[in-house]
Parts: sequence; C-alpha cells; structure tokens
Amino acid sequence: MFSRLERDSVDYDWGPIDNIFVAPYVPLSLISHCSEEFEICHASRGPATMAWITWDNNTRWYYWDVYNHEVVTAGRDKLSFNRWYVSAFTDSREYRTIRPGNSAPRLVRCDSATYFQRFGTRYPKACIFAETIPHLTYDLVSDYTDVSLHIWRAQNDPNDTYPMLAPDGVPWPRDKSIPGKFFPGNNTAPALHRITQELHPTLVQANSDHKNGACYGLPPYGHMYQLTGLPVPPKTPEEQCDEYPFASTLEGAGHPDPENPDFNFSVEAVKQHDNSVAGGKLIAYYVDDRILAWDAGLDQPFEVNDKFYVNIRG
Repeated sequence: MFSRLERDSVDYDWGPIDNIFVAPYVPLSLISHCSEEFEICHASRGPATMAWITWDNNTRWYYWDVYNHEVVTAGRDKLSFNRWYVSAFTDSREYRTIRPGNSAPRLVRCDSATYFQRFGTRYPKACIFAETIPHLTYDLVSDYTDVSLHIWRAQNDPNDTYPMLAPDGVPWPRDKSIPGKFFPGNNTAPALHRITQELHPTLVQANSDHKNGACYGLPPYGHMYQLTGLPVPPKTPEEQCDEYPFASTLEGAGHPDPENPDFNFSVEAVKQHDNSVAGGKLIAYYVDDRILAWDAGLDQPFEVNDKFYVNIRG
C-alpha cells in the first residue's frame, strides 16, 4: 500500500512565533500496520519520517508491503482476511504529547488459489482490496455490441427475453428476475458467482445443456423449451447462442436445479465475432479482478464467496 500527504495541506496553530520556527520542523512519521495479530498478517518496512514542512512540499509516495500468512485460512483456496491502516505519529521525545492518528482500517482478502493463469504464467497467490464492488464493464459501442445489448436487455427488460416463462397466449406465473446488474455503491444486489469446468463440471454441463435446449431445442432439455425458447435458432457459423448469466457462473442457465429450473436466464443469437471478443474480456476479468471460484465448503458460502456484477456502459 502507498501513502503520502497532500501537498500544501498543512496548517499550523501554535502561535505566531512557533508557527514559523517550531511547528514546521516537528518530525512526523507514517507507517502501515495490520489490525490482526502477527500470526495472521504483518507489514514490512519501517516508518517514513520527515519534518512537517518537508512532508508539506513532498509529492513522493511511500509504500509498505502487507502480507497475510497461510497459517490461519479457510476453504479450498486458503482465504485469509485482514485489515491494514496507516499510523501517523511523532517519534521526537520532546513532542510525544502530540496525539497520534490512524487512518480508517481497510479490508484485504488474500488467497492461494491455483487456477489463475494468463499466457502460460500462473498466479498462485494474491491479495485484493475486499471492500470494492467487483464488476465487469461492457461497452454498448464496441466490437462486441451484440453481447452488450443482450446483457442490457436481460438486466433491464428480462420479460422480453427468451426463454419465456410460458408459451404465447398463456399467462406468465411470475416475472423473470435475472441477477448480476451493477448498481454503484450497492453490494447487496443479486450477484453472480464464478464456476469452472475443472472444479464444477456438473454445474457447467447443466448450464450448457439448458442453453442448448433454449437456443437449439437440443436434448436433454430441448423439450422443456419447445414452445418458449428461441423461435429461430442462431445461424451458424456466423452466429452463436449467447447466454446470460454467463455459462461460467453458478447463476447460469442450469441454476438452480436441472429438474426444476427457474428460467432466470436469457439466450439470444449474436454475431460469432462479438461473442468471442466478449468471452475473452470475461476470461481476462476473472484474472485481473481475482474472482475466486465458488466454494460450497465455506461457512456461509453466499456471504464469503466472491461475487461480481456486470455493468453495461452506454
């Protein structure tokens, strides 16, 4: 983590003489600490110490490395949480009566997941700032516009998407509710959770089977979508069947139960090129934002597992 003082932000209130000759030369130290015990976390490097007048004219960043330890972890990916903060104090014996100050503690989540890699390079250990709201942004004006428009419709007009909840002319039992829309500042909205072929083969297969049933009428679930799926299948090879939520999420087309699906998903024919580019962005996003795969073995899995959202930017 990095810290610095905002340039030209210091004011002195020690009296007219001391404001000039004393206060600017009082030493100030910054250092990073962990809120938890050393068995869980520690921060490296000593304090950065300068006089107030030097800090006030200095734009340099000072950094500390914060480490979580694998001794106290949870779940398949060895999750560990800690909070770090910056402490500001004076280490001059003459001015030790000056009250030290601490920044608000910030939450960090570290893991030892083994399935993150890109271009042949593996990333088996990493940490993220856990207070952010993870979200993937797709642009409407892009080289994957078909996919962006599909997701926008699924998030904002789910009743206008396929598969329908009932055939034409038959009253719908309810409205469709498709999760994953990003609302700035809201981390309680229905979210998406990542799954992988290696860790969740049954869930991934169910998502694929239901998608193919709703798009192409293919078995084993094509009969379920005979009157409610896409009226015209995608024209291959120039088109593909795009599904939202993504096939790589717990909330995909097969969720929650292949025998009693909720139909809270959408399928649409999109250009093959658009689908390929958008899929590449999703794969890169999982690595860049370190989205961990679903771990059903965690205590309170929906509270602890990583979740993410999709933001469609106009």
